[in-house]
Amino acid sequence: MDHPSSTDSSLQMTSNLINDDKRTSADSLHKLVPMLSLCPLQFQNPDCITNDKEDNNPVLMPQIGFGTYKFKKDSGEAEEAVLQALSVGYRHIDTAFVYGGEKTELEVGRALQQAMSDKKSDHDASSSSIGGLKRSDIFVTTKQWRAYHGYEKTKQCLAKSLKRLQLDFVDLYLMHWPGPNPADVRASESEINMPELRAETWRAMEDLYLEGKCRAIGVSNCSIAHLESLKRYCKGKGGCRLWPPAINQIEVHPYNPQTELIQYCQKEGIAVQAYASLGGQDAGKKAWKALGGKLLEREEVQKIAQKHSLTNAQVLLQWAVLQGYGVIPKSSKMNHMVQNLEAVTMTTCLAPARQGDEKDDKETAKGRLDAADMELLKSLDLSQSKDETIRDRVRLCWVRDPLKMLDFE
Repeated sequence: MDHPSSTDSSLQMTSNLINDDKRTSADSLHKLVPMLSLCPLQFQNPDCITNDKEDNNPVLMPQIGFGTYKFKKDSGEAEEAVLQALSVGYRHIDTAFVYGGEKTELEVGRALQQAMSDKKSDHDASSSSIGGLKRSDIFVTTKQWRAYHGYEKTKQCLAKSLKRLQLDFVDLYLMHWPGPNPADVRASESEINMPELRAETWRAMEDLYLEGKCRAIGVSNCSIAHLESLKRYCKGKGGCRLWPPAINQIEVHPYNPQTELIQYCQKEGIAVQAYASLGGQDAGKKAWKALGGKLLEREEVQKIAQKHSLTNAQVLLQWAVLQGYGVIPKSSKMNHMVQNLEAVTMTTCLAPARQGDEKDDKETAKGRLDAADMELLKSLDLSQSKDETIRDRVRLCWVRDPLKMLDFE
């Protein structure tokens, strides 16, 4: 399998400096997006195998991707938004089998084909029209849906996704949830062994990786317990071969920083990709009230935004990026797409600025959060609240049934 070359096989990020005089124009923003290096699967575990044991070159993933969750079904919104995102500089598109009533992948596929055509569409003179990109220019992530757990179903799921996307392979394939739909579990006539079912799914993903159907495989919404269970199947006699997963895509934001889980992922060599960086879309009024208001509208966030002439969204995206996480914000407005992209390109290193460092102070003036800002946002952590109701509601994107599913080990 061909991977971009790199001499460092540990989890790291390569950073590009922004222009000292002014922010870059939108059409060249993609050149400034930092890259996350996804470890080759065999590197962390010498006992595991890949199709090339000598291959230490990681897959490079743009640290910011364009999210496609919650576009309206059959509306054409996802297709147009993806074209707009590519036109302003995004080179990473994140989607999933189930998004948009299982229709979003179709729209993403149409957008990708137009973007990779030889020329701009003749009938579209809008600024979102784009053409001439190569397949290697675009990083595509999709996810296996929880109704497709198990070996054969997982392979069927990716086959359907590739057909919708009109692609021969995806760059990253994720296990969307660590278990099936709880209703399916309750309706099952026989007891379901969750760790074994998850391992069967992972074995299918391993084979899809080795067959070249995906350049990297990872997980989403997995806890430490889920990962430890999968690790036992990989490092024991469970039949799995590849460890660690390239990435764990999880809900991460200042209200719920997932510190313990992220420390575990970093120890194992699993990259972290944050969704719901701006605070999530699924929380109701009661949840927001219990948490002290919407994260995007918190006084602390607004204070930092005013200090650096940033938008509130840019503040929250930088909070994640400066800690080395990937982000996948979604927007249907081109100006917001550009602002989100700029939030990432304005970060110039993994760590936040050090207080009292003259060089870092100059960098901060260009629009990057400093150590004091990061400390202020740290104060918003509600995941360790003594109030159990708050601890439960801090998971802004998960409704009750999926939460129950996370109890399966």
